[in-house]
Amino acid sequence: MLRKRKEGFHFEVPLFVEDYYLCELKAILIYRRWFLNSRMAIKNCLQKEEDKKQLRISIVLIVKVMNRRNFVKTATILGAAVPFANISANVLSKHSAKTEICSFSKLFQFLNYDELAALFKESGLDGIDLTVRKGGHVLPENVERDLPKAAKAAQKYGISIPSISTDVATVDDPLTERVLKTASDCGIKHYRLAYYSYDYNQSIPANFEMIRVKMERLSELNVKYGIQGGYQNHCGTYFGATTWEVWNVIKDMDKKKMGCFYDVYHGVVEGTQSWKNAMRLIAPHITMRYIKDFHFTSANNLEPVPCPLGKGVVDFKAYFQLCKELNLDAPICLHVEYPLFDNEKNMSHAEKYKKALSIMKNDTDKLKSLMAENGVV
Repeated sequence: MLRKRKEGFHFEVPLFVEDYYLCELKAILIYRRWFLNSRMAIKNCLQKEEDKKQLRISIVLIVKVMNRRNFVKTATILGAAVPFANISANVLSKHSAKTEICSFSKLFQFLNYDELAALFKESGLDGIDLTVRKGGHVLPENVERDLPKAAKAAQKYGISIPSISTDVATVDDPLTERVLKTASDCGIKHYRLAYYSYDYNQSIPANFEMIRVKMERLSELNVKYGIQGGYQNHCGTYFGATTWEVWNVIKDMDKKKMGCFYDVYHGVVEGTQSWKNAMRLIAPHITMRYIKDFHFTSANNLEPVPCPLGKGVVDFKAYFQLCKELNLDAPICLHVEYPLFDNEKNMSHAEKYKKALSIMKNDTDKLKSLMAENGVV
């Protein structure tokens, strides 16, 4: 619909289009091109219903062609060159694209690929973070045979596999390149590295340097296959138990090659009060956001115990507010890591599927509710 304003005309884009700001830019471009010779000619042209329909089609076709950075650059140019191009700065914040939400397949390995994809789809998820590692949904030695099967099953149910969790740690492992090449061939864009252990015969800074070299070499392989590696901060004694360790090693790396899969659960475990500072530090390198919740065993036992989302100690209001402040829009991976069944041995496969679906859907709904409450789309 075209609406008259003092400074010109403003196109109202149909609400069914997700990326509003991309559509508004397309409308402005069309508006500008058609107005080069005569504004009045366009005004007359758009009085015809057929031309309005054609304009709407043009707007829809341009969706997702540009990323946000290119839009800002182009919008700035247009704003200076075209006085009547009514571009609002807060269009970006109010109408950004929907965050992609996938979930970790670790506890769902009793399901085959089709069942897994069906359950995740029915739960309201956009994709699967698939285990491609020893004991996983896909064994690394069978990756060329089985990963395409999993990808095909996901596609069949209208979801994707944006990320895989792997045993990849070094380019010297002959399985590494096979896993990354196959993942790339399947359209997978992210993978999580294996955890590095410290060599306590060396100093911590020396360990950092050894790990940095391994990750830099992996980064070169990532470029070859167009895939992005990510290291998860994970509580315990591994490298990366604290977010600061991960930052120390990847701070000078290209985010497009190697980033951080930031896990707020483990961030809170290791930094009950300081996790926000660590998150601010690692923010420029975050390429995936892991979401899960936990409680401590007791006041005298600080062992973390996974629990349903919103039932633990993670302050998700503070977390999502900080995500907004830091302009984080990386995909989200929901982790369900608490027991799915009380008496698995006495349950049929159908009963286990039904119970797992209920749990996954509850946590997915809770996540979306938390995001909505905090203005995250």
